[in-house]
Amino acid sequence: MADEARRPPDSTGPHRTKPDRTGPERKRPDRPRLNRDDWIGGAIALLAERGVNAVRIEPLARRLGVTKGSFYWHFRDRPALLAAILARWEERQTDLLVRIAGHAGATPAERLRLLLEMTVGGHADREFRNAEIAIRNWSRNDPAATVAVRSVDARRSVYIENFFIALGFSEAAARTRAGLFQGLLLGEALLVRDESDEDRTARVGRSLNLLAGRHRSEG
Repeated sequence: MADEARRPPDSTGPHRTKPDRTGPERKRPDRPRLNRDDWIGGAIALLAERGVNAVRIEPLARRLGVTKGSFYWHFRDRPALLAAILARWEERQTDLLVRIAGHAGATPAERLRLLLEMTVGGHADREFRNAEIAIRNWSRNDPAATVAVRSVDARRSVYIENFFIALGFSEAAARTRAGLFQGLLLGEALLVRDESDEDRTARVGRSLNLLAGRHRSEG
């Protein structure tokens, strides 16, 4: 009996002591809370890198580090997101023209240079400078994107043509140069060069000098 009294309690019996596993609870890292603009910005980046067919809810959610359920707080479906991308692009392009027109003390040539710098130069909106070509490719097969691109191009062309008219060109010559200027903007969006923003702005500015040269009798 004495030996039994000294025997330690059986740890496998019904009254064994359970280890205390109630330590401080570990918190899961909080997922980022995204607003509507975050989703649109992420979609634009994906559009620029891989084209419109890659802009889908699940891959975008993974890219942003959230569940796709977060998407539906802000958008009904994928077409609603695509429409928001186009709306933001149109709004940015319109705002750009309004800001340039607001430079009351600038000459027409200075305004054209501002448009260059703020579209493809060192002061360009990086979000859409990288997405411009993807949006135009998208417009080839999508009616809504086609409408958006035509609207932006028409509005931009009117501004540019008026700048050339203010420089002394005839309407026909101004229209021709406005088309060439638009081509310059699109060409710059396609080109990949190893140069600084400052060098790019200077190089594009030289192209502008050719378009706005003194030979105003040319059509």
